[in-house]
Amino acid sequence: MPLYEFQCKKCRKRFEALVRLGREAEVVCASCGSSDVRKLVSGFGIGGGSSRLKESSGCSSCKGGTCSTCH
Repeated sequence: MPLYEFQCKKCRKRFEALVRLGREAEVVCASCGSSDVRKLVSGFGIGGGSSRLKESSGCSSCKGGTCSTCH
């Protein structure tokens, strides 16, 4: 089973979950129990970097880290 990283759209917490292929819809937030979560893309094994953005960085659209695209 692959390990995926998710972020809850309700409480904004990030968590990891082992998920069987095709069962992503069954994942619930580890903190609040909400099923409204999104799967994140990780920078696993790519030059030691990570896809996680600093909370204060933001993207070119919001410039403050407040949009759902970058946070």
